Amino acid sequence: MKVGIVGDATRTVAWEKHLRPHGIVSEVNLVPTVSDLGSVDACLILDNSESNLDTLLETVQNGYSCFLISKQPTDIPKLEKIHRAAKESGVKIQFSHWPSLAPATQWMMDEIHRPHFLHINRYITRSTLVDPVNEFRNIWIDELGLCIKWIDSGIHHIEAQASWLDPKNPISTHLFIRFDNGSTASIIVYVSSQENQHQRLAISKTEVLDCNVPTQAIRTGRLNDGGHLFFGKQTFDPAQAAEKAALLFLKSVQMNSETPYSSYDAIQLAKQIQKVDQRLGLFS
Repeated sequence: MKVGIVGDATRTVAWEKHLRPHGIVSEVNLVPTVSDLGSVDACLILDNSESNLDTLLETVQNGYSCFLISKQPTDIPKLEKIHRAAKESGVKIQFSHWPSLAPATQWMMDEIHRPHFLHINRYITRSTLVDPVNEFRNIWIDELGLCIKWIDSGIHHIEAQASWLDPKNPISTHLFIRFDNGSTASIIVYVSSQENQHQRLAISKTEVLDCNVPTQAIRTGRLNDGGHLFFGKQTFDPAQAAEKAALLFLKSVQMNSETPYSSYDAIQLAKQIQKVDQRLGLFS
């Protein structure tokens, strides 16, 4: 496959290193704009600008399968327009929703297809936040997206509450989601912790998966034939997350299959973000 990478030179070179080792890739073209892509089978767009969805739409309309690497977009009308354009053009779209694309998460989602309970803790020291307001929002959005994607059911009810000292100082948020299939998910984000901690816990009727997100180490608990709970361990390399995500995208293009985090997934998340914002507005 010939792959184009669109973006500034520093970032495109870094992503080129993720693609070069794979036999699926025959050629990588680094270009500054979509109009410079030429003849490629798929492209990666590295764009965090406010107009990145416009760029993505243009690329899709020109018949390119795209992996947009940016913060999670939330503009529902634009996402729906991109989704329709992709269906009409027959191309694939993947968004860089890193919680879903991480190697450990991919393994967990294969192991437990629809957990009946998800619990996510994200504790962050204040000194690690450069832009507390936007980073705080992006954190709970990422975790909400994972819960929606993984449980894959309509949402019956969602509760949300956040604590702020003032408009520039968020402290915590708690989301609780009840799905139509009876599953539930709980997300707690606290951005004034003494130490960093990030845990994702997934439970089914027969298994417990406890993931230390920074290390990508998973503690697995299963019942044996005698009905006793025993524990094992799975580990993944966090440094391979970007490379694995790119490979997942290219394989989806090659196999003409759905990408791990598609335009449909992005639309569903954006709709729920809107509902969470409405709930949080009741307490502001």
